[in-house]
Amino acid sequence: MRNKLLLTSLLLSLAPLTQAADDCSRFDKMLPKGPETPTIGSVCDTISPEWGGLRQDMADYGLYAQVQLLTNLTYDVAGNWKNEPNYVGQRLTTGNALSADLTWDLARIGMGEGAQLHLGAMYAYNNFKGNGQDGHVAISDLSVYQPLFNNRVILHYGYSAWLTHFYGLYLGSSTASSALGPTSVMLSQAGLTSLKPSPGMDIRFQSEDQRWYDHIGVARSQSSDGLRADSKYNTYGLRWQVPNAGTLLINEIGYRVNASESEHMTWLRGGSVYNKTPYFDYNSGQDRKETWSHYLAATHQLSQPDASLPFRGWYIDGKTNYAPQDRNVFTQDASLTLFSIGPFDSRPMDMLSFGLAWNKFSKDAKAYYERHGSSAESYSTTASTAYTLRVSNGVYWTNQLAWTHHPSVTPKEDDAWNLLTQIVINL
Repeated sequence: MRNKLLLTSLLLSLAPLTQAADDCSRFDKMLPKGPETPTIGSVCDTISPEWGGLRQDMADYGLYAQVQLLTNLTYDVAGNWKNEPNYVGQRLTTGNALSADLTWDLARIGMGEGAQLHLGAMYAYNNFKGNGQDGHVAISDLSVYQPLFNNRVILHYGYSAWLTHFYGLYLGSSTASSALGPTSVMLSQAGLTSLKPSPGMDIRFQSEDQRWYDHIGVARSQSSDGLRADSKYNTYGLRWQVPNAGTLLINEIGYRVNASESEHMTWLRGGSVYNKTPYFDYNSGQDRKETWSHYLAATHQLSQPDASLPFRGWYIDGKTNYAPQDRNVFTQDASLTLFSIGPFDSRPMDMLSFGLAWNKFSKDAKAYYERHGSSAESYSTTASTAYTLRVSNGVYWTNQLAWTHHPSVTPKEDDAWNLLTQIVINL
């Protein structure tokens, strides 16, 4: 449930928004690089693309900056309210985030075309404590992106939230414009950092046509004590080590075709994570020395009603994940999302989504909780629908209704009907 606060799952491959008359898209090459889906899809999709001339003045020195504001409310309209909630929305849940990003063109010091230094900072607070948004200002990224051999090899190293670099969490051309859908927690459970960054590096090998790729990452794991503890340990975002966090390795192999006038978008990928971090074994009551996880995901564009805006149309997205049940609460899941970019001719930048998700809880964890006097569920299912309205340039309003059967692993809870409303502003 907490992942719905993040916004949910697709592609960099979707084309940027219509260019303004002053060609504000000239700044797009300076957007932060690395994550599969950027925070902002195009500089043209901000309230003031030129910043009164400041963006051009900064660009003359190889610098670019952006700011995003997000605020949301989630409420279980079924009335299952508690002062100490076990899931998002069980008490009126408020979330607020402010993120700022600065990039510098490293080609100016001879590191090659497209090389970039990225510095990010964030403030995030949510009154549901389990998601780790603790209200501290923190570094969100401090890394270098470096293409080599004519973009056949891409290096990225430093401090980053590595979950955003793999798998494809979000639906849409940016996190701001994404309608919400089902999201898996299992790669976060496997140790990939998602809120506060960790030190690491990834390397992407690409075919000559840049469709096939092999993407390998090595990083410090998130703490196996959980997201809330990891965020507390790494309060300001630059800790080299945190308690109960070792080293993880992830490898993703994929095939990707971007939407164009002649082709529909297709993205197929599969990957595995191995994490050398102590994880609690629910059978023995002792720590195990490692964990792992596997995933498969596919996204395909079903229709393309407007050749001038090839990213518009209906898409289908499916994902499945697996992790060993003796040391993980979530052991299997599957999700399916049907969504549309530009569902109406008059609203080409809006987004509509319908999602279904199934999560299997570990039998070993269930037995452990029951041995210790707590009730526990075996699975959960969620159905959701969401619509993101582009209110104006750089402003998006998302509303979602999600029904969840078994919204908490332990204790057992009645079905949740979570209503979420969210505003995102790009500056």
